[in-house]
Amino acid sequence: MGETVSGESSRERMMHAVGFHEHGDIEKFQLLEVKRPVPTDDEVLVDVAAAALNHQDLFAVRELDHYVPEYPFWGGGDISGRITELGEDVDGWSIGDPVVVNPAVTCGECEFCIQGEHSMCKHYQVYGEHRKGGFAEYVTVPAENLERVPENYDLVTAAAVPLAAATAWRALSTRGQIKPFEDVLIVGATGGVGTYAIQIAKNVFNVNTLYATTSTEEKAEFLRDIGVDHVINYTEENFDERIWEMTNKRGVDVVYNNVGGNTWVPAMRSLRNGGRLIVSGATAGPNPETEIRLIFVRQLEVIGSTQNSRKDFQEVLEYVWNGTIEPIVQEAYPLEEFDRAFSKMANRELHGKVLLSQE
Repeated sequence: MGETVSGESSRERMMHAVGFHEHGDIEKFQLLEVKRPVPTDDEVLVDVAAAALNHQDLFAVRELDHYVPEYPFWGGGDISGRITELGEDVDGWSIGDPVVVNPAVTCGECEFCIQGEHSMCKHYQVYGEHRKGGFAEYVTVPAENLERVPENYDLVTAAAVPLAAATAWRALSTRGQIKPFEDVLIVGATGGVGTYAIQIAKNVFNVNTLYATTSTEEKAEFLRDIGVDHVINYTEENFDERIWEMTNKRGVDVVYNNVGGNTWVPAMRSLRNGGRLIVSGATAGPNPETEIRLIFVRQLEVIGSTQNSRKDFQEVLEYVWNGTIEPIVQEAYPLEEFDRAFSKMANRELHGKVLLSQE
């Protein structure tokens, strides 16, 4: 095939990207002019409509030098757009098709891929960490990593879905296996993953009582509006003590904690005997103090979860497309205003997702 939307070769064209030449903090991000990527035979070239920010984009510039394949590097694991060029071996897709990208690239051949556990793949890669992502005008994507966006669904909003929604879905559904009769606590609930976790727990699994932690009354009101039954301001009281009071010293069945740091032990203390602590992130620190006795005395389960398999991705998209789960976009900035977007994330001023949009 080798088609392009204009019929012209893209092989010597340039594009803009938001990336960095060296590691440090967010001041290292620049608006770059770089060569437009060229799709291989099994890839497509996507004209990016929008890309959402994630904490992994901060980690990439601050500390993931061992992941970065070459410089300059640009992140952006959450990507939506339209196909503008097809590789020679790509079938089933046409130029102009609206798509969202599954950010997890796997080998498809190892023992875990064969079992459908793609996030355990020995050669697992993620856009924005191991591969240059969507903070650019164009990105190349394996055709098998594309999912079609319904024509009646906003293409920019679709960029707010992949990493956060699929991470929350795998953690709560596939790995955590939450049930309708259970009480669930989400620690650090106002970010992208947290807002999806709330909707998954409440709108899909109809959990009994949903608790969440946050840091301000403004954020607390936001969380109540999207389905949280009880919000605890962790700057004013110890959330584990408050959970103990509200549950009559029983504790909750499940805690979902993507924060780590000094929330780790209180999260365990919030659980009932035999409860489950699910973790798929550590935005406040990966090496917290812990309390091993809580684990064996209360017979707790600590469940790790990483991003998504293809099945996880497709399952959560169904709930997004039918409106059961709604992406919460706080703000969309043009590519040239990347510094405002990254500052908002670095300063933890989020309730939902922030995007870099090109539409």
